[in-house]
Amino acid sequence: MVFETKRVAVAFIEKDTVRIPSSLRDSIQQYGVLHPVLLREKERQKGWYTVVDGRRRVACARVLDIETVPAIILPKNVSSELIGLSEHYSRSPSPAVEAEYFAALIEGGMTQEELAGALGISQPKISQRLALRDKLIPPLFQMLKEGELLATVAREITALDSETQHKLVKMARKGQELSIKYVHGLRREKTLAALDLVPVP
Repeated sequence: MVFETKRVAVAFIEKDTVRIPSSLRDSIQQYGVLHPVLLREKERQKGWYTVVDGRRRVACARVLDIETVPAIILPKNVSSELIGLSEHYSRSPSPAVEAEYFAALIEGGMTQEELAGALGISQPKISQRLALRDKLIPPLFQMLKEGELLATVAREITALDSETQHKLVKMARKGQELSIKYVHGLRREKTLAALDLVPVP
């Protein structure tokens, strides 16, 4: 499914009460809204929209009397789960929340390229976040989500097989720290073992 970007009148976008950072206001005042916001048409009000992503950009455009903003219109049947993820993403864009949000949008039909353009982030970042969701076993992803696992460590763990990941979960539950150094060492051992080499002390 291809999502086209179109100009939408700010007057037809539902108002939200959000705080507008001065840096965002200065940027939009100088350059306008550069990245498309994500909208969904309201169920019983044709031509009126609610914001899925980009509330601050829309609010800022409203304050600055900018008449239209670039937007991508999502299907009406977009899930309430996605709306909830959007709100969580806006408040606390942690790696795990980003991974779930990006995955939900892609499962809804957006490509990584469209998503990168809409959110104003790089495609490699989207790929990295999706890897966390797809390659971490559920207990480790939950640890990442709850702040018990650093994103840098989680990225290293994605290269390990599920059996090794389950062992890491057991270690963590016993109180052992999963450090970047330890996980990197595990990766090195696995790589050398696969190549039938012996690690140099």
